[in-house]
Amino acid sequence: MHTQLVIIQPTSLCNINCRYCYLPNRAVKKRISPETLEQLFKVLFASPFLAENILFAWHAGEPLVLPIDFYELAFQLQERWNLKQVHITNAFQTNATLITQKWCKFFQKHNIKVGVSLDGPQQIHDTNRQDRAGKGTFERAMRGVALLRANNIAYSIISVITSASLHQPDQFWQFFSEQQPVRLGLNPEETEGTNISASFGTDADVQDYKHFLRRLLLLNEEHQDPLPLREFEHVMNLIDTPEHMRYTSINSPMGIISFDCDGNFSTFAPELLTVSHPEYGDFHFGNIFENSLEDIYTNPKFLRIQEEIQQGINKCEQTCSYFGVCGGGSPSNKLHENGTFNSTETFACRLHIQAPTDVLLEHLETKYYLSPTISSDSELTLT
Repeated sequence: MHTQLVIIQPTSLCNINCRYCYLPNRAVKKRISPETLEQLFKVLFASPFLAENILFAWHAGEPLVLPIDFYELAFQLQERWNLKQVHITNAFQTNATLITQKWCKFFQKHNIKVGVSLDGPQQIHDTNRQDRAGKGTFERAMRGVALLRANNIAYSIISVITSASLHQPDQFWQFFSEQQPVRLGLNPEETEGTNISASFGTDADVQDYKHFLRRLLLLNEEHQDPLPLREFEHVMNLIDTPEHMRYTSINSPMGIISFDCDGNFSTFAPELLTVSHPEYGDFHFGNIFENSLEDIYTNPKFLRIQEEIQQGINKCEQTCSYFGVCGGGSPSNKLHENGTFNSTETFACRLHIQAPTDVLLEHLETKYYLSPTISSDSELTLT
């Protein structure tokens, strides 16, 4: 697989303290140095893995705690070492609380894609997205969103779905419909990293989540401007594709490369970069001051983990009728929920993959009088 996504964590610091955050050290004021940043680009652009189009996602922590001057320098270094002239897009995932007019001008100047983390109307958002004093961050986030809209900056939204969301689908839909994101992604809360217990995790919760999704679909049907929901777009794209998925970037080596402040790099699911495990230790497979990216294929830890991930993928393909929708699932979820990469279904999979697939196919059956099936050979079909 060619690398299409590069995730850089320029700082571990976040200015807020979400209750469900999986990242450790988010109160630590640590940032990547210019020397590390230049070496990162030097090593990255020398690698044989890069695709023709690369998305750089600046994702921490909160990337906007660093000044604009830092990113101006970063983009200069990026261009300096882009000797193969691959097409670069930069993206920021932000909680929006620090967005100012200066940031908006910077986003426009560099054609930066902006993703906002926002959980819904205030009574939902402030339940979990709080600062270190325990105060909600909704009003601060909405000031940032208002600036994006005033400057005609398109933005996507990621919304973490918790128990606070499940029973308010109408309020949830209405709120995000008014925000007009180019895409809304639904991320059901996960037990991962430092978040060791989620607000829901039972069979009844899965059914509640399906009800939530059904209601969103129905509301979309009833309105002229439907919400562009990432999960349903994903399944619809697969329906339109002759072949089902056999892999995904989060479980294929080098599909995604993640770098931390010290120049350590990892691959597979980005969440692995900052966590450690009693059996595996950390998931750093090299450091840019000591290794090329190609050296990853001689790293014993990487080779062991890659083999175990592939064994889990093979089991998924053999046993799960949803394999064609997910390509074998997230190794990070498998490790945190099942204790091993060499495993299959997780609760996260039931929420992220199975629930939206079931709901959308049921919806299409009702709407078009079709009979949806996920066939025994793992190929998603409509017959």
